[in-house]
Amino acid sequence: MDAPGGALWLLVPAMALEWGLSPAEAGFIITAHNLGAGLGYLPAGILADRIDRRGLLLLGSIWWVVVGYIAASMAPGYWAIVLLLAIAAIGDAAWHPIATGTMVQRMPQRRAYALGVHLTGGMMAEVIIPVAVGVLLTVMDWYTVLRLSVLPAVLFGIAFLWLHRKVPQGRGPTLSWNDLRALVRVWSRPLGIGTFVMMAMSSVSYIGLLAMTPLFLQEHHGYSSVASGAIFAVMLLGGAVAAPLLGRLADRVSRKRVIIFALALGAIGSGIAAFTTTGVILIAGLTLGASILTGVRPVLLATAIEISRQRETTTLGFVYTAMDGVGAMGAVLAGLSGSVDLRYAIVFASATAAATTLIAGLLPLANNLSTQQSAAETVD
Repeated sequence: MDAPGGALWLLVPAMALEWGLSPAEAGFIITAHNLGAGLGYLPAGILADRIDRRGLLLLGSIWWVVVGYIAASMAPGYWAIVLLLAIAAIGDAAWHPIATGTMVQRMPQRRAYALGVHLTGGMMAEVIIPVAVGVLLTVMDWYTVLRLSVLPAVLFGIAFLWLHRKVPQGRGPTLSWNDLRALVRVWSRPLGIGTFVMMAMSSVSYIGLLAMTPLFLQEHHGYSSVASGAIFAVMLLGGAVAAPLLGRLADRVSRKRVIIFALALGAIGSGIAAFTTTGVILIAGLTLGASILTGVRPVLLATAIEISRQRETTTLGFVYTAMDGVGAMGAVLAGLSGSVDLRYAIVFASATAAATTLIAGLLPLANNLSTQQSAAETVD
């Protein structure tokens, strides 16, 4: 499922080189892709809370991905690829709130850890894909490589024709308008608004860093597509390792401390990478920044579920929209910053992570549902 999206991190620089795109134009491709994802998250979450047969929704999302990315691989120009990738991302996004909602319902006491495990599974695909894409781009054009990246989804879709029957059905009563109004009330309170801003800004930093790193490595530091793919894979591998570890830690201690610690480390790592000229320090800084900003995402998701107090799947659809829909602006904003000097794109990611750290420090975040509810009542 995540293979085509993972391939884009390396394919977009190839598009930029072939079409002579600026960093901002390259970043906008990633932004459009994530905006498309933002359109898919919330409807999928709501549908999963209204329809018992979640397996069919997951099956439909897989084949949407297959058709969408194959269509994008045939795009004749820049604006066509922007539109088609945005449409393809809707199916990609629909999978996540349904799958994660089911997981946290089955593991209510270990939500952050469950979400971390889910993220690790997806990230492992993105670890392998950039390496493969970097190698394939030396012998193929990016259109062909994008088509090949869809193959795992095709195989998974065929297998899921049988497996979808094994997905647990939705539990409890279906989502009502009263439930939706209750969620709106929760997220319109000061704690909800502050948490929304924190999650969106964290994602702006995360997406901005990942979107500009391959271009930064290739154009500013002169790395090949193969070397860039390998470094990018190491960055994502670090995130795959960090996610369940930070999730497990956040289930045991204060979520607020874990979030602040992670965001601060992400800012430091990215800041170091922006200005160093030493290869080892560059890779270490990028890896630290990307790993931690990736790993903290399950903790943010678990915090959002505890603020909402109910309807995990719908809540996750809403939160994914905030993190990847609103956060999608990180790619184009980082690209605009990098139009003068690509180092500034990485500085942008670092500065945004630092600002998000300050916001997290001001919020009355807590570790569990009961204390989170108390905090919400206090802020109200």
